[in-house]
Amino acid sequence: MQRLTSFVLLAGTALGMLGFAGAASAQSQSEPQAQDRPVRDQSEIIVTARKREESILKVPVVEAVVSGETIAQAQITSLESLVTRVPGVNIGSAVLSIGPQISLRGVGTSSLDAGIDQSVSLNVDGLSLTQGLAYAAGVFDLAQAEVLKGPQALFFGKNSPAGVVSLRSNDPGNEVEVIARLGYEAEAQEKRGELILSTPVTDTFGVRFAGMADFQDGFFRNRAQNLTPAAVGSARPSFKYPESRSFIVRGTAVWEPSATFKARLKVNYTVDDVKGDASHGQVTTCPEGIAPSSTGILYLNPREDCKLDRDIYVVYFNPATFTGRNFGVPFIRRKQKFGTLELNYNASDTIGLTSVTGYYRVDSDSMINAVQTGFAGSPFAADNAFYRNDFTQELRLDTEFDGPLNLTLGAFYQDGEIYNQIRLPVNRAILPLPLFPNGYLANGSHHIDIEAYSGFGQLRYKIVPTLELAVGARYAHETRSDQVFNLGGATPVDISLPNRGKFSTANVSPEATLTWTPTDDFTLFGAVKQGYKSGSFTITTPSAAPAFGDEKVRGGEVGVKTRLANRQLNLNLAGYYYEYKGLQVGVSTIDPVLGITQVQTVNAASARVYGIDFDLTYRPNRIEGLMVSAAANWNKAKFDDFRDAQCTRGQTIAQGCNSNRDPRTGLFTGQDLTGIPLIRAPEWQLSGNIDYDLPVSSTDKVRLGVGAQYSSRYLTALGRGDRFYQDAYAMFDANVAYVGNDGKWEVSLLGRNLGNKITTGSCTASNIQEGQNPLRSSTQVSGAATSGSAGLPEVTCVARRGREIWARFSVSL
Repeated sequence: MQRLTSFVLLAGTALGMLGFAGAASAQSQSEPQAQDRPVRDQSEIIVTARKREESILKVPVVEAVVSGETIAQAQITSLESLVTRVPGVNIGSAVLSIGPQISLRGVGTSSLDAGIDQSVSLNVDGLSLTQGLAYAAGVFDLAQAEVLKGPQALFFGKNSPAGVVSLRSNDPGNEVEVIARLGYEAEAQEKRGELILSTPVTDTFGVRFAGMADFQDGFFRNRAQNLTPAAVGSARPSFKYPESRSFIVRGTAVWEPSATFKARLKVNYTVDDVKGDASHGQVTTCPEGIAPSSTGILYLNPREDCKLDRDIYVVYFNPATFTGRNFGVPFIRRKQKFGTLELNYNASDTIGLTSVTGYYRVDSDSMINAVQTGFAGSPFAADNAFYRNDFTQELRLDTEFDGPLNLTLGAFYQDGEIYNQIRLPVNRAILPLPLFPNGYLANGSHHIDIEAYSGFGQLRYKIVPTLELAVGARYAHETRSDQVFNLGGATPVDISLPNRGKFSTANVSPEATLTWTPTDDFTLFGAVKQGYKSGSFTITTPSAAPAFGDEKVRGGEVGVKTRLANRQLNLNLAGYYYEYKGLQVGVSTIDPVLGITQVQTVNAASARVYGIDFDLTYRPNRIEGLMVSAAANWNKAKFDDFRDAQCTRGQTIAQGCNSNRDPRTGLFTGQDLTGIPLIRAPEWQLSGNIDYDLPVSSTDKVRLGVGAQYSSRYLTALGRGDRFYQDAYAMFDANVAYVGNDGKWEVSLLGRNLGNKITTGSCTASNIQEGQNPLRSSTQVSGAATSGSAGLPEVTCVARRGREIWARFSVSL
């Protein structure tokens, strides 16, 4: 706490000096000069960071907002492309049913575990989602996207110790609206269509339907070969990779029969069908080159360059030797159904009641080449059937009294379940079938039950009209249990831990903020917060695994929000410091039964995160239609204490695998990762955009835009050494559009990542050169003087899509 106090005092002094200067500037410029045009009030962006509608200028939360107009104009179609506009956010991806993994200020989920809740929660129209696949749903027809940085336990619950990404879709308006968009992307040969229909039905009832269909051949080029498929059990894949089809349908109904009652229903249905490995992983580091394994089998492709680029080398399975399904072709099929029913009732002019009922269901069926081999077929596949159900109910009471004291009270309930079946079908060309008579190296399932409830409240007191003190807390209680079955034999065998490993956790997360608003153009605030996320069970392998513990955070932030230069310039600056205990991270271990690499979730002892967020928006009154925006995040995020972390496969004593000696083998099993950065935690992230609307007639205009993003290097997997780092990179965007008939139609050309920079946010280390063969697991040794005959492991990374060139036509009626 001494470090926290020192940081807050130092940052508070600096921000206070800036704040007084900003306040003085705002007061001195309260009267526009004669040569200035009328002031355009550009900063009244309404946000819901405290579950109430408030001006972003006055809410005491560090927050970035991307408008629905920007999302539509920039052809932002995924969460990954959305967050590039928000420094401090980084996203990775993972295989099977794990999905995207988001980090905010370096804190996020890194474990390849479908059962873990994300540290950055996703909130869609009031529904809180924490399973990674929810982040994979496409983005379109949004009114606004908000990124709330830092712990948000008070208003967004137990699963947001790092922050919240909040999406609000459009509601029906008072007039009939028809929008159609057609787009074509050249690099991935992607075709996308959107259709939106919105209409009032009566004076009090309106509906909106939005649909999207997307087809693409794939951005990456899979150059894998299979010269002798009968011998190695492989099949040549499709060249364009991965092929995919996606569909989204959303329905909205709003009923407002009186000034005191409003009901809003949102229903969403999404489908994603991918041929090939949807994670498009590739080998990026080959310590011993691409020579054949010790058995003479060449698992790495002869043309493999072992670099992060557009070329991938991953073979399919030869169906003649493969015991699995889909004729040996990797795939993922995913369906999501979710929605909310929000009821708002104003009991009086000063008391409001809100009920939000939410439902979420995801079904995911997938299979991949488990070892990412590029010539011989993998000895086995990873075949996954997954679903998750969540029912949630939240009730809130909020007051707006004329006096100095107001409050928010609420309660939350969650009933959820997770099912995960993992099958490892063998490739008979590599693994002899007599050793695996049922055709599987392993087959098992996990079934997790979740029940959680919490209560929260906040008191807001106006000490003086310009100074508000807000104090609140959330109490959360959660119970989880995991039932595990071995499905490898003729009869399922329950191998659960005693009492299904059931455990319960409880937590109180307090929060206090002090907000000073001496003028309408200036806010200075400080906050002290705590956050929490429940532990769970590792479900990455078909065997019983121990639970991991809770993740907790405490710290604070101070910030300034101000409008300067006659309200032409919006400027925000904030400093933060947080300490995390029990940060949930993924480590690679060797399954003692299967002899293959598995990922397990563990708790790091402690981590520390501190830094500065800055952003500005400038709209000069003298140049109508011009907007310049820039943002920066300087962030230091490191493990304070992470001793006895699991060693990397093949890691020697000299390379740091030198703790926790196993008396049975004489080998060390642990390494000290204290002091290394958190995963996906660059020290610097910058972004900037210039947009200009140039009128060419009374009804038509040309829209021009350029943008850039920069990230310094960051770690992509737990471990030491350059092979686990993504190097620093910069990306550049540009767009041009002709908008006709007062926005009724538009033709546009948009380019994203024009330099075609291929990057990653997620990497793993595994023994690809040896095919990760369970019959030869002893050939790669950790915690000894040498790595054994298999040497060091290869590193595979999930590559992000590169350059996008879109041509688009839009029309609205």
